Amino acid sequence: MLKVRVIPILTFNGFGLVKTKRFSNPRMVGNPVQAARVFNARGVDELAFVDIMATRQKRKLNLNLVRDVIKECFMPVSIGGGVETIDDINNLLRIGADKVIIKTKALTDPGFIREAVRFFGSQCISIAADVINGAEGYMIQNELGLSVQATEFLREVEGLGAGEVVLTSVDHDGMMEGFDTVLVRTMQAITNVPVIAVGGAGKPAHFSQLLAETNVEAVGAASLYHFTQFTPLDVKKELAANNKPVRLDLQ
Repeated sequence: MLKVRVIPILTFNGFGLVKTKRFSNPRMVGNPVQAARVFNARGVDELAFVDIMATRQKRKLNLNLVRDVIKECFMPVSIGGGVETIDDINNLLRIGADKVIIKTKALTDPGFIREAVRFFGSQCISIAADVINGAEGYMIQNELGLSVQATEFLREVEGLGAGEVVLTSVDHDGMMEGFDTVLVRTMQAITNVPVIAVGGAGKPAHFSQLLAETNVEAVGAASLYHFTQFTPLDVKKELAANNKPVRLDLQ
């Protein structure tokens, strides 16, 4: 049985780590290189580092900073933000990224996913699905004015060969009241692509609740690690106590 991966999500605004609530009002929470060093020492399974302002500000990722973050990590690292070209992906992989997370380009040019998979393999290509629950059901949040059903989007990216979906509940983001398990179940029911469930974790018990109600292979969190005393090890101990398979190194 595959072990559940516990993944801290570091979101970045171009010069420092930030954390949002429902994707609004980003709050400064630290230095990305120092945070990566701490999480590496704590033996997390993976790390995701995403520049949430790159596309909005029409700029590329700061490759020097990304390189410094990756140098601190002896675990797989996923990088996202402003990824629009094959060269962008190649540059990130060359400096040590294991996966690249794509969102806006996947919405505006879905064929780019197939092209990226053809060049680099599906294992390198993750797609961000940021979902809001509104009058029309589950929709993909975006700043492009596009109306995209979340279920249709996930089916499409699966057909194009994406290797993983980072599924974030915008409504639960930063609220620390628990994951949107209904959203996760709904999206998993329509795709075979592995899902990282993100949004809402406030205590380790929220992870065991999620795993009791879904079969996700990975769980992501940010606020839990920024604003509480809990660590990824606490999450793994909680899951192990509930008979969920995790990589547990008590040392």
